[in-house]
Amino acid sequence: MSARIPTTPASHKPYSFLREELRGDSAAQFVALTMDVARGLQVCIEMTSASNLTREMNEDCNAGDEESPTLDSVDTDYLTRFAAATACLLANHASDRLDWLNKYGVKERK
Repeated sequence: MSARIPTTPASHKPYSFLREELRGDSAAQFVALTMDVARGLQVCIEMTSASNLTREMNEDCNAGDEESPTLDSVDTDYLTRFAAATACLLANHASDRLDWLNKYGVKERK
């Protein structure tokens, strides 16, 4: 016999870009996911780009005038590879959705 944990309604509601009536729509969910992932990728790319640019500018500076980059070289590489892997996952997810749509999503018109 297992003990039952009593449940109570939670005050936390997960954030969604979608209105309540769209939250069950798979196409709307994919659009919201794509927007969220794309914005995250944008931040990753901006951070790595700014770090690389700072390192390049430091090569032309006088000693002592260098600025610290946002990310060190190792973290820049990690974040770059993370962004590439994330883009690949999103593309694979989109490809799977397209395959499904092409197979089941469109009915022939007569």
